[in-house]
Amino acid sequence: MAINVFQGFRTTLLCASVALAYSGAVYAEAQVQNVKLNDVTVFIRGAELFNSGKVSLPAGESEVIFTNIASGLNAQSLMLDANNGVVVQSSSVRRDFLTENLSPEVERLTKQIEAEVREQSKLNVQREVIQAQLSVLESNKSLGNEKQGTSVEQINQMLELVNKRMSEALLADIDIKEKIAVIDKNIEKLNSQLDEAQQKTGQAVNQVVVKFYTPKAVTSDVKLSYVIRDAGWVPTYDVRVNNINQPVKLSYKANVFQNSGINWDKVNLTLSSGNPSEGAQAPRMNPWYLDVYKDYSRSKVSQPGEPMAVMAPSPAIMEERAESLEQVAYEADSAEQVKRKSDRKALSEYVVTDVGGVNTRFSISLPYNIAADGKGHSVLIKEVDVQGDYRYVVVPKMEQDAFLQVQLKDWENLNLLPGKSSIFFEGSFVGQGDINTKNAKETLDLSLGRDKKILVNRENNKQLTSQSEFFGNSVSQQYAYSMDVKNTRKEPIKLVVLDQVPMSHDSSITVEGLKHDGASYNKDTGEVQWSLELAPNQSQKLGLSYTVKYPKDQRVIGL
Repeated sequence: MAINVFQGFRTTLLCASVALAYSGAVYAEAQVQNVKLNDVTVFIRGAELFNSGKVSLPAGESEVIFTNIASGLNAQSLMLDANNGVVVQSSSVRRDFLTENLSPEVERLTKQIEAEVREQSKLNVQREVIQAQLSVLESNKSLGNEKQGTSVEQINQMLELVNKRMSEALLADIDIKEKIAVIDKNIEKLNSQLDEAQQKTGQAVNQVVVKFYTPKAVTSDVKLSYVIRDAGWVPTYDVRVNNINQPVKLSYKANVFQNSGINWDKVNLTLSSGNPSEGAQAPRMNPWYLDVYKDYSRSKVSQPGEPMAVMAPSPAIMEERAESLEQVAYEADSAEQVKRKSDRKALSEYVVTDVGGVNTRFSISLPYNIAADGKGHSVLIKEVDVQGDYRYVVVPKMEQDAFLQVQLKDWENLNLLPGKSSIFFEGSFVGQGDINTKNAKETLDLSLGRDKKILVNRENNKQLTSQSEFFGNSVSQQYAYSMDVKNTRKEPIKLVVLDQVPMSHDSSITVEGLKHDGASYNKDTGEVQWSLELAPNQSQKLGLSYTVKYPKDQRVIGL
């Protein structure tokens, strides 16, 4: 009986060994291949990564594990292609928690901590040497007192030497302890920074497992692309004006960021104004129903033997269910797959602009390095000289500084997106502005900042402003303002002065007697506008007056 048990145990071991050997053989068949990232199309939110690799496949089925795949991969966007008659049978994505992809910041902080720890170790060794020296000196001090036949003078000399050496050693030990304390603080700060950097880039990257089939052993070039979420770009601009008689120098830039777990090293960038996260499916409206509200709470309680009253759901619940069904239907219709298109001396000459599709694309042939640190990396798209008409605009009722503006024509050809701008005028930075193409009409008006050389003053004209006068049941009040403007620049300027006249929402309140010294008046908005051309050092006086009438027993709001 014992022999049978032993034989059964030996058979079990043999089966287990065969199973392990078979699983090891299967694992050995799955080759691991690192793909190279060549091109990246960056969307306003998200990015599409285009990779390539080369695999040697035996005849029949084989499995390849592709590494250097970014985190946050959208599995629906994965596309694979192989040449030489190789068939892609299946693919899957899995997380790779073992591969460590360190960002440049993490590597830099790690090296700094290692250097600080080495220096700390050296200082601790010096402290150990000093402690050993102090121990020897203490022993010599005791021996000197106990040694027979030694004169008092010799003992004093020996003690003086020992005390001097001990004093030097103790002072050196204090200096070393202070240095170690400083290093401890540095290591603590560096560790805090390292923890923060690792939280940003400490995510696991991915692997793509692909099963191929080929009738014969071949070497195949593989192309692999996919879309990730944690990347994007933000348009920014530099607007430079050296003189109001010269064109505007416009620099179109992009702040590109990515936190995909892998660094983009020497990749060809294409910037797209598209945003795949918004979806490609147009919304669909469902029928909009109205019904009469019925209060089922007052329904009588059914008596024994009577049919039980069924409580209908409340309108709020019905509406919530309808919205839920609409959302499910909308999401079912929103499945999409992102397609790719990539094109291939001043920096702007390396950019190819494509406006043929639904989105604008800027293909940059210069290779760029974008680290996976989540920080913005500036990429120049293009630099252009733009012709425009310069003018100054002032609203003295609100602010008595004049603002320089440039009105750009044919701005549609610039393919601009809304974004922040840095304004430079006459070689100096004057502030930040906004470029908003949504509100542009015939011209795109860019504000270039304040110009203190245009002097403006607005005052209440007390001579023309009258006290309230009563006529029967009405009150009449006249308002008058005078404005002085002066151009102290060395060149002529165009100046637009804006003011306004109140408008009435009540027929019992009237605004009349408007005088505006040759300005244009918009009765729909109440805006009063003067368009002036001022020569160097020329000044001009402007006037605005009107009368408001209203019932004397009414209180007018807004005056």
